[in-house]
Amino acid sequence: MSSTTSAVAPAGWYRDPLGLPQVRWWNGMSWTNRIEDIRPEVQLASQQRMLVSA
Repeated sequence: MSSTTSAVAPAGWYRDPLGLPQVRWWNGMSWTNRIEDIRPEVQLASQQRMLVSA
């Protein structure tokens, strides 16, 4: 019997995973189309690494 373990980062603004100079909203399950320019008033979520393992 196998089990699947998933550990993901909480919802928040993170640096764009595409490497673009912007931040993108992570909804806790997947990336959204919501993007913002990097500005001091946009608070980034912790830079905790998102892991998904099977």
